[in-house]
Amino acid sequence: MKTLRNHPYLTLLFFTLFLYLAGNQLLAITDTAESNYALTAKEMVLSGDWISPRIYGRFWYDKPIFYYWELALSFALFGFNEMAARLPAAILGSASVLFTYWFARRTYGEKTGWLSAIILGTSVECWILSKAVITDSTLFLFMSAAIAFFYLGYSENRTYYFLCYVSAALAVLTKGPIGILLPGLACLLFLLYKKDLKEMAHVHLLSGLVLFILIAGAWYGTMCYLHGKDFLLNFIGVHNVLRATVSEHPSHNKWYFYLIVYFAGFAPWSFFIPFSLYKRWKEKKLDLRSAHDATQLLLIYSFVVFLFFQLVATKYTTYTFPALFSLSILTALLYKKQDFCIEKAGLACGLVYTVLAVTAAPSIMLNHSGKEIGEALAHMDTTHKTIAFLDDYRTSAVFYSGKTIYRAEPGDKIASMEPGTLSWNAKNVMPFVAEEKLLDNPDALLITNKNSSAPFLIAYNKEDLASCINVPGKYALWLR
Repeated sequence: MKTLRNHPYLTLLFFTLFLYLAGNQLLAITDTAESNYALTAKEMVLSGDWISPRIYGRFWYDKPIFYYWELALSFALFGFNEMAARLPAAILGSASVLFTYWFARRTYGEKTGWLSAIILGTSVECWILSKAVITDSTLFLFMSAAIAFFYLGYSENRTYYFLCYVSAALAVLTKGPIGILLPGLACLLFLLYKKDLKEMAHVHLLSGLVLFILIAGAWYGTMCYLHGKDFLLNFIGVHNVLRATVSEHPSHNKWYFYLIVYFAGFAPWSFFIPFSLYKRWKEKKLDLRSAHDATQLLLIYSFVVFLFFQLVATKYTTYTFPALFSLSILTALLYKKQDFCIEKAGLACGLVYTVLAVTAAPSIMLNHSGKEIGEALAHMDTTHKTIAFLDDYRTSAVFYSGKTIYRAEPGDKIASMEPGTLSWNAKNVMPFVAEEKLLDNPDALLITNKNSSAPFLIAYNKEDLASCINVPGKYALWLR
């Protein structure tokens, strides 16, 4: 281990890239989140429009542009495949681990930096999200950088404040207003706690905001100019205001939701912390007032992230991931004297994750994907055919097949399901087709679950007029 620690950046880079890239070519693009990102980036490359994200040929305002740029660039360089789709998250995940090491080492010393990087890099959530086709690894890096550079501006050189604004702007280009809201709120609360609001006169607020607007505002301004109220309604109204006030997944609305996410996502490290904190408290060694300034800021930041998303109506397992920047460093401080045990545990985790990535994960993810039906369609001549999903619509099937696939619904329901208002219908941007029209269409090609007993399928196969084409996986193709 000492030999590896003599070259920490190379060691961490090799370890994390291996961990986050291992088996990625075996991991199918899953529904619903991964396939939305992958298909949007694919259409960006094919259309040549790198400004306005689109999906199913329609403009799509779910997320800002930065992650789509990463994904589209990877597709343009390496093709439309799983390895290319998962490459940006792996690179940004590795960069996050290296950045955490750099900041913790600079602030607390080499040992704390080393342990922080191991703890973050081998936490369950960091491993999963550094292999996932979603925005979170990118957002994590930029929000962490905003907090870190604010602290360095406060404690060392105020020039670092400009890097804080740049990082916040990139975070806003990745996920939206929370990219500046949460780091900004944490920094303000930190100054209030330190009774040092006079520092606000030195954070280059005016010039920093100008820099922020130049970076983030260029794309947002262009989108407002190109798409006007449609962009504002969907991006600001639906994907920010509505998400914060109306739960998209009411079943997740439990007070303990993020407690479960914390223990599962920060495993294995999370399970040892409660007892260690209790022990420190009994020994009267937990005193926030006498703690390092950076420790105070990191605690405030993690608290802000958890509290904010606890109050937000829509809850996702990934929302509190940015807090792991703080938690990894704070955990390293807690177990600083047990560095050898942490190194061994980190290696053991890496081995387990790698085995899972090439054994259990491929079948699990394939079961949550339309890859098999998509690849089957890609090799079929479907000219003049109307392809429609009857059961659970799979965007991933569109990604893999490269073909237009309709969502079949009763004709009298379609109007109420289409987007255009401040509602979760904004996600229904796939093309629809009325089931009644499919009954009258001799060129209809129907996709169903193999065990489907939907009434429409029975009507479609009346008098055994339809034949079933068995394909690998859980879906079947029906045609007449």
